[in-house]
Amino acid sequence: MSIRHFFNKSIVIKRLSSVSGYKKKFVSTGTIDAHLQKITDESTFQIYGTLGATHKAWCDVDSDIKEGDKVVDSDGNEYDVVATNKQDFGQNVHLEVILKKYDN
Repeated sequence: MSIRHFFNKSIVIKRLSSVSGYKKKFVSTGTIDAHLQKITDESTFQIYGTLGATHKAWCDVDSDIKEGDKVVDSDGNEYDVVATNKQDFGQNVHLEVILKKYDN
C-alpha cells in the first residue's frame, strides 16, 4: 500500500558537491513529492537525539535523501536533513526524514 495520497508538498533535494577544483556548492539532485509536517511529539527527539529537529517528511522509500542534504519545499522554506529512517516493512512502506528548519 502506498502513502502517496498523503503527499502535500514538492521538495527539492540539494546535496553538497564539488563544482570546480576545491569549490563546493549545494546543487539540486532532484524534486520529489512528500508529506511534510511540524514535529509535535517528544518521542522523535528521544529516538533520533535531534533536539533541534523541527519537521518530519515522509516520501517514497526509494527517494535519494541523505543526512547532510538540504531540502527546499514548494513554499521556499529551507531545511537541513538531520536523519533518515527507512520503513521498508509492512503495508505503508516509506522513508521518514527528520528535518531542521532555520528561521530567517
